[in-house]
Amino acid sequence: MLATLPSEIISNILEYVVNGDIPSNLSKIIKKIPPDPRRDRVESSDITDWIIATSISRRLRSLGRRAYFAQKPLIISPKLLDQLHQICNQSSVIEEVEDDNLILLFKHARHIIAPLPGCSAASAFLTLPRYQADFANLRMLTLWPGLRSPEVYPCPEDRTLTREPATEEIRGLLQGIGLDFGKLRVEILYSRKEGIRREDLRQMQTSVFPYLRSVGLQKVRRIR
Repeated sequence: MLATLPSEIISNILEYVVNGDIPSNLSKIIKKIPPDPRRDRVESSDITDWIIATSISRRLRSLGRRAYFAQKPLIISPKLLDQLHQICNQSSVIEEVEDDNLILLFKHARHIIAPLPGCSAASAFLTLPRYQADFANLRMLTLWPGLRSPEVYPCPEDRTLTREPATEEIRGLLQGIGLDFGKLRVEILYSRKEGIRREDLRQMQTSVFPYLRSVGLQKVRRIR
């Protein structure tokens, strides 16, 4: 009976099977994205149902990979984005990461979490238009400017973090550097700890915002 269903309906079903509340840190599985249900032991239980469902047939595995990228919030730093492009262009590495997986990633990912470590947040913000250009179906971009380490990402669902919609000021600055808000929602992760949150906001106001304003003004002058 399942074989008679259209692929679109099966894809929608498999998207519900994927746990979309828990993000996937692609830097930890860069050579296995998404995890292969036939080969990889996945300790995290958040995709157990997805693995079971996609183990039934080759068709379900193919549709399941699309569902994984479409439903999962994916943690992809600017540095990792560069690595993914390098993998696409290096035949010696493509043997380990199937290039069709990367094509599916760039084509179907809807929610990207972009870690922007505090030490380089100002310049890292300039990479944001690249996410929109690379991921054709991107609908949600979560910015994480308060991250202290670019290598160790705590879970964005941690109770010490809170999600907030981008303010009009931030939206205006991001539009100034080339981000298109037509179909895109932007939110920001802040710490619930008052001292850390206050420091994050201070850095945004004193470092990130002035930098983005200057870049935006330079673009306007070049256009004129």
